Parts: sequence; C-alpha cells; structure tokens
Amino acid sequence: MSIHGANQGSNSDQVNGQTGTNGTLLPQHLADLRKSGLSDATIADCGYISLQDLVSIRETLGWKRYDGKLGACLAFPFVNANGQPTGYVRLKPDRPRKDKNGKSIKYESPKGSSNRAYFPPGTRAVLTDPSVPLVITEGEKKSAKADQEGFACIGLVGVYGWQKKQAKDKDGKKHGERELIPDLAAVAWRGRVVFLGFDSDAVKNPNVPLAEWHLAETLCRHGAIVKVVRLPQGDPVPDGTLAKVGLDDFLVAHGPDAFRELIAAAVDPTPPEKGLTPNEAPDDPHRLARLFIKDSCQHSDGLTLRYWREEWHRWDGSVYRILPDKELRAKLTASAKAEMDRLNLIAQKIAAAKNDPLPTVRKVTGRLIADVGHALGSLTVLPSRLEVPSWIDREGPLPALEMLGCRNGLIHLPSLVAGKDHFLPPTPRFFSPNCLDFSFDLNAPAPTAWLAFLAELWPDDAQSIDTLQEWFGYSLTPDTRQQKILLLVGPTRSGKGTIARVLRALIGPENVAGPTLSSLGTNFGLWPLLGKTVAMIQDARLSGRTDAATVTERLLSISGEDALTIDRKNLSLVTAKLQVRFMVLTNELPKLGDTSGALPGRMILLRLTRSWFGKEDTELTERLLAELPGILLWSIEGWRRLRDRGHFLQPDTGKELVGELADLASPVGAFVRERCQVGPGCQIERSALFDAWKQWCEMQGREHPGDAATFGRNLRAVFPSLGDAQPRTDAGDRIRVYEGICLK
Repeated sequence: MSIHGANQGSNSDQVNGQTGTNGTLLPQHLADLRKSGLSDATIADCGYISLQDLVSIRETLGWKRYDGKLGACLAFPFVNANGQPTGYVRLKPDRPRKDKNGKSIKYESPKGSSNRAYFPPGTRAVLTDPSVPLVITEGEKKSAKADQEGFACIGLVGVYGWQKKQAKDKDGKKHGERELIPDLAAVAWRGRVVFLGFDSDAVKNPNVPLAEWHLAETLCRHGAIVKVVRLPQGDPVPDGTLAKVGLDDFLVAHGPDAFRELIAAAVDPTPPEKGLTPNEAPDDPHRLARLFIKDSCQHSDGLTLRYWREEWHRWDGSVYRILPDKELRAKLTASAKAEMDRLNLIAQKIAAAKNDPLPTVRKVTGRLIADVGHALGSLTVLPSRLEVPSWIDREGPLPALEMLGCRNGLIHLPSLVAGKDHFLPPTPRFFSPNCLDFSFDLNAPAPTAWLAFLAELWPDDAQSIDTLQEWFGYSLTPDTRQQKILLLVGPTRSGKGTIARVLRALIGPENVAGPTLSSLGTNFGLWPLLGKTVAMIQDARLSGRTDAATVTERLLSISGEDALTIDRKNLSLVTAKLQVRFMVLTNELPKLGDTSGALPGRMILLRLTRSWFGKEDTELTERLLAELPGILLWSIEGWRRLRDRGHFLQPDTGKELVGELADLASPVGAFVRERCQVGPGCQIERSALFDAWKQWCEMQGREHPGDAATFGRNLRAVFPSLGDAQPRTDAGDRIRVYEGICLK
C-alpha cells in the first residue's frame, strides 16, 4: 500500500513494532532514528514508518517499474505548514543505489516532484511569527532533532533543496534569479533571524558554501537577517580525513547548550570562492567572466548583456543599446580588481593565521581583461544571422515585428487596435535596439497643438495630413514592407524641420540616422543605418564628386528590402536587411539618375507651399513635444489605417511634382512621354529616333545627349518591351528599327 496521506500521529506501539509490516518501524530503521537522538514521542509525532512491499515503494517513488532492489525503506512523510500531508515522501533505502560516479544515493525522492521543505511538529507553530529565530539545515532527521531540543528548524532535502527549478537557455545553462520554493516563500521572513546550520563538510566541499551563500542572499532579499553556524569537524576516520558532522550528530554528542554557544558565535555569510571549479585558477578568464555576469548582467528573464555581430549590446531596462568596448573594459577591470583584492585579502589572512610568508599578490593586467572579454563574449554571444527585433532563446508570445517598445513595456499594435490585451512588461528576452523615449499612455489627451500645426501647413489638403499620419505610424515598427520613401518638398521655414524634429522625438533619437545623400555613396555610408528605423536626409543635395548611381542603387536596394553587405570600420562585413525607411526633406526636387523610373515610383511626395521665414514661432517645437503621448496615439491610428488599406495613397497636391521628379531621374523617360507614341504597330528606324532624342536634348539645354548605344540602353530601361527588327528597304538593304515605338 502507499503511505500518501498516511496518519502522521502514529502511537508508540507502532514505533516499537517489530513486525516490519507497512505502518510500523523495522529494528534497523528504529535504530537509525535513535542514533540521531530522536525520542519515541518525536518519531511518533513525525509519523516515520518502514516500507517493504514492492507496490508501496513503487507508488511512493512514482516509478513505473520496481524490482525490490532498494530493500526495506525508512519513510519520511512531509506535511505542510498546517500539518496536512502533502503526498511528498522521501525514502532512505537499506540498499541504496549508486550514481554514475559510484556514490551511494542515500535518499530517494518521488520522481518528477519539486523540492519540498520539511517542517517538524514544533516548528510549524512558529512559521508565521518572525520574532522566533529559525534554523535551516539539511535533512529530516537533523531538523527533527533540533526541533525536539527546542530549536525551531526547517529541513531541506539537499543544500539546494530550498530553490525553485531555474529556467535554462538554449545551451542548457541555468539563468535567472534564484527563488524560494513555495513552502519556504510562505514563511514570514521579514525581520526574522535565521541561522544556517549545514553539515561540517562546508569547509571542504565547495558546493556547500556556495549553496549556503545563495540561500543567504535569497533570504536577505526577503528581509531575513541571516547568520551562519559552522559545525566543527568530527574525529578522524580510517582514510585520514575528519568525519562529517551533521546537526543531529552535534546535538547528540554535545547537547543543546553547546549548539546555543555556536549560535551565539554565528557569523555573517560571506561569498565563497565563487565559480571556482577544481580545474580553474582564481584568475581564470572564464571564471571572472561568470562573476561579472552574475554581478552585473542578470535579470529574472535572462542575461542583460549580449555580444552580437562583434559589438556589445546592453539592456538598459527597456531596450538594448550598444556598449562601447572601452566602457565594457572599464567595467570588467573594476569587477576583476574587486575579486582579486578579495582573494588576496583571504590569502593574506590564511597566511597570517599559519605564520606563513605572505602570498604573491594577484594583479589585474590588460592581457587578463582582454581574455576576460573574450570569455564573456563566448558566454553571451548571439548568432550573427539573428535579425532585430527578435525574441531570444525561445519563441516569443507575440510576433516581434509587431511589437512597439516603450519605456514602460512592449505594446502589440494589432492587439491594441483590436481592443485586446496588448501590453507586455519590459524584458531582456526581446532583443531590439528600438524603443520610444517615453511611456505609453492609452489615455493621453488629443494633441491639439500638433493638429493645429498640421492644419496650418495644409489648410485645404486633408490627404497630405492623412498620409503624414500614416507615415508616422509606419515609422513606429521595423516593418518596411510598404517599400516607400517619403519626400517633403517646400520652401525655407515651411515646417519640414519641425515635422522631422517631432518624428525624431516620437520614435526616439537613438532610432534615427541623419545621413546625407552623398554619404550613402561612401564605403561606410550604410553602417550608421544599422539598427535604425528612420533615416532623415535633410537639404538633399548631391555634389559633382558623388557617385549618383551608387546613391540611387542603395536607395532602391534599402527601400526594396534587399539584403546588403555593409562595410564597418575595424569590424567584419555584415550582410543584413536594413530595416530603415528614408525621409527626404528638401527645398527643391533632388536630381537622382534612375533611367528605369523605379526610384520615383517608390516616392510618396508631400508638398508644402507656405513659408514662415521671418515669422518663426521659436516655442512651437517645445509645445509639440509636450504632446508626444497623444501624437503616438494619433500615429497608431495612422498605422491602423495603412494596415487596413495595405498601401499608401499619393496626395493629389504632390502628383505633379512626382512627374517632375521622374523626369529629372530619367530624361529618356520624359522624351518618350513628350515625343513618342508606344504600342503595337509602331516602328521607327533607330538612327531617326536617336536624332529626335538629340534635337530634344538641344531644346532642353542638355549638353551631353550621349551616344546611340547609351540611348538604346536607357530606352530599354524605360520601355522594357521594346522590340528589334531588321526589315529590308525597297532597295533591298536591311535597316535596324525599334518595334513598339515611334514619334508622335
């Protein structure tokens, strides 16, 4: 039979029973309990029993199969703080199993069960009274013995039996803040004095002081006052070492008064040789890197420092920002020096106690910090193929491209406009360099000053205001599927700069690049666009030394969402899709050569006609920026409208300028529109069409019409379906003609 829910108040007849049936104690088990100094009354109150039959042991441990290899087992039933059975029972078998290292597994816990805390009878009554000190130790018998002697004591199933299971990253490494198991989280800790009384092997087993320190840190976070009781080592054993002493052993050998003396001499918890493994030196770079992560880069949701594409990215509580190498080196140096100073001090104290010569002082060198940086990179690296925004380690709750980062959390825009739950708290799992510089406020007032400003710019042009609203919404996320470029054209002091300043403040200055058209044609011209959502080109001009073809090519590639290989100074090349959209502000239409006419087709043009030159309102920008939360809601409405329609609409007031822009970009296209007719049946001799082109160029004041081959190439870019033929003349000669086009 199983003992889940068994009566915890067994009588002394059961304690002294010798039959060995379930519900009584076998002689060897009774002797084991009495060796720990437990009285018959304590044994009965705790409900300890023996299990022998295979079914009871199998059901208690939750094993699918069991062949009796453990022999008879001493059972320790666990109860909650109210004394009710939890169903969790630990067994101490007569014939323990061996682990993979050949070490005996002295206790068996139910398979698949989380850690539980052991509350002896007397201790349960004081768990809610923080004025009563508590002792925490390893094991049920030890805590029961302390409880019997008048010390309120909680037993752990192991030195790490106090903490909840930690989450693991994709590499199987545990991360996140350590948390108490529910049994312990319910205890009143604030203001309570707690004594940690682990076994005496804490002085030689590095896992014990490390677990002790983690427990002390966690309890202190809950408001406890933690002290450490160090039990003395036992007598020598045959292998020459000193016997391990547990709390029950000490109480049996020395009595409760001696333990009170140890409590009186308890010390504050101190960090052990943190992270030090048998194969690591104190100044091992990987050890120092792990210490730095633990002290400076931890969050309950994961690491707050990432190494991606050869750059450091630090989460500031809302968003990831690039951390310069020099700043990181300074932080690593401070961390490593503090650890070396701590170890040097410990070594000096030990040497002084032994009257040994002072040890060599460990120093922090530039080479050591460089090695720590390399080790830190290996512990925090993200794959270069990762694109931002993205969820780290596992799939996120909502699509990353639809998230809007704000200072107070993440907003899922589709859920917001649908009236559903849309808010997620800030988390370092969301890897993105983009975040608004203010908090989202669903109840922000309407931006009256902003709307009045737009009404002044376009008093009779609601289409342009709507398009600008949609552009603002389009700029909020890294989604560039519209493949458009916004062109604001207007005279000096017409409002272009004010619009740009408001948009920059809305989406955050860190998310905006400010290139020039000329800079796009340089080697490193694309590098500043990495991680940005908007690139504002103001006063667009091209010098005579600029490679206009390269500029046009890059504008087309980026707006077309093509992946580009980006040259970065002193860093490796990176191939990525730039999630940036261009916003061009200019007084005159830019002349960008594009014979095919593809670039003008990417443009959305907003025309401004009124100038406030000499009548500027110097306080206007400040008033508008005060309305950013309301402008954000206005922009989100534009995002919703654009998403529902699926594309931008060109306002009527800018259509004429779009045609002029196309003519500037492609003179051959303008020539075809003005002088040619295209369609089936049209045909013209190549030389005649080229002569007409030269005449047109002369009339337009173009000094260099080019040669016939260049004209033919550009003509095909404008008219891809252009045909060729070589018909015979009446005289029998062949001539070369274009098919599908002729002069009007």
